[in-house]
Order: sequence, then structure tokens, then C-alpha cells
Amino acid sequence: MTIIRLFINCCYCLVFFLVFSACSRDLQVSQSRISTSKQLRLSAQEKALADSFLLNGLDHEALYSILADLKPMSSMGSAFTFGIGKDSTDYDGQYQVVSLEKDSLQKVVQSIESWNKITQQLSFGNLRFVLVPFRRVWDGQRNFQLLVCRTDLIDQKLREHAAFFGQWGFVPGTDVATLITAIEFEQKNDRYRAYGYLFGYPAHAVDFFVEASRSEEKNQEFVKRDFFQIPVYAGDKGYFTYAVPKGYQASKVDSSIYHQAKTVLENYRSLRKKYEKKGQGFRANRLVLDYWRRRSR
Repeated sequence: MTIIRLFINCCYCLVFFLVFSACSRDLQVSQSRISTSKQLRLSAQEKALADSFLLNGLDHEALYSILADLKPMSSMGSAFTFGIGKDSTDYDGQYQVVSLEKDSLQKVVQSIESWNKITQQLSFGNLRFVLVPFRRVWDGQRNFQLLVCRTDLIDQKLREHAAFFGQWGFVPGTDVATLITAIEFEQKNDRYRAYGYLFGYPAHAVDFFVEASRSEEKNQEFVKRDFFQIPVYAGDKGYFTYAVPKGYQASKVDSSIYHQAKTVLENYRSLRKKYEKKGQGFRANRLVLDYWRRRSR
């Protein structure tokens, strides 16, 4: 009788697991469909700004994060500078860093709030847009970077390079804003290595850049280098690019990234024409939503 009960219990568990798995898959599909059909809860001005922001990213290297799987993270090609950082007259631990009486501070706060609202509204599924402050401050000026993150691809990098990212306890599922902020405020060469992986550069290029930096620290001499250039809509050079040793010959890895990117770029050139409507500007958000709706089918 005990064996029979055990067998029956196992059957119940199996049925429950199968039903739960099916429901989970249905829920994921449902969530994906909802996320790609959502309406932006933004003002007309903010919607126009969001489309302009997205178009700028798509025309640059963010294309390979938003409409492809080549870059776990990309700059959206936009950065902001605000006079809210400490200058040489301030001290570590000082409370009153910015003047609360200045009208300009209110404008800064409103601008940052607006961009946070836009990035939150544009985020869905595996796409996450974030606004992150740079660590360094120049003469009281604090810079911010706008980034797009592919959480699924970032999880792959955290898994693939667990021996490196594990030192901070970063594992698949780590919140990307936490990850990027922690990395941004880390020591230089750890920062270089982490950003190299997250920005989608091949391991050999990341190793070269870090070792070149260490050599320069030790020998006080710049390590000569070449650059491997991958084209974007805005131009063929200076955007999706990484450093390689002087005289380096492209490997199969480099060629694979290059040819995948070229295919994505050509598809985007064709797609781009369909979302530019006379008198209505470029509907970048609709392009992105339509792409992910098709992909989720």
C-alpha cells in the first residue's frame, strides 16, 4: 500500500508540474503581448522626446542591442551634464553640495525626473533603459549616461564570466541599474573589463584593453593599438568599435560580429523608411514595439 500511495503522489506531482509549466508559458506569452502593445503614458512633448531618443540610439550602436542580439548593453548616444557635482572647494562627506535656492537646480531635477519617466515607459520585456551618473566629476559638473540594456544577454554574460562578476555577487537576474552603478564606481581596470563584456566586445579585445591599461600604469608608456570598426547607420567608424593590438589581423570572431552587424544594419535601413511619416516625424517607438511583437510570436 505504501508503494501504491507513493506512486499516486508522484503522479499528482507530475500532473501539477505539467499544468504549472503550461500556465507559466501562457502567462509569459501573455505578458510579452501586453508589454509590446502598451501605450506610453507620456505627454506629447515627452513622446516626441522619446521617439527622438530612440531614433538616435537606433542610428548608432544601440541598434545592435534593441533590434539584434549582438550587444548586451549600448549607449543611446545621449549624455547630460548638470552642475550638481562637488568642486574643489567641497569636502568628502559635505551635506550642502548644491544650492537649493537656485532656479537652475529645479530645472535639473525636473529634467532628470522627466528622463527617468521616459526610460521607465520605454522599458518592456528584456529591454531596459536606464539613466546612470558617471563616477567622475569635473569642476562641479556631473555627467549622466543613457543606456539600453538587454537583460537576457546581460544574464548570459554574468553566467559566462561568473569567475569575474562573482566577486560582487552579480548573478543572472541581478538588477541592471544596480549592476551598472556598482561597476561605474569601481576601480579602473575592473571597470574596463566589466564594461567590455557588457558592451559586447569579444573577450580578446577586453583582455587587450585591460592589459594595455595595466602596462601603461607600470611603464608610463602608451600601448599602441588599432581599432576594429563595425558600421552603424550614422557612419562606418567611431561608434561600435573596440581596440586591438597594432597590426592585428581580424579573427573569425571579429568577422562573425562584423557580418552579423552588416545584416542587421541593412535590414534596419529598409525598415527605417517605413516608419518615417511626412508631418509626423519618425515613429521609433512603434518600430521597436512592432519588431518585438513579431519576435515574440
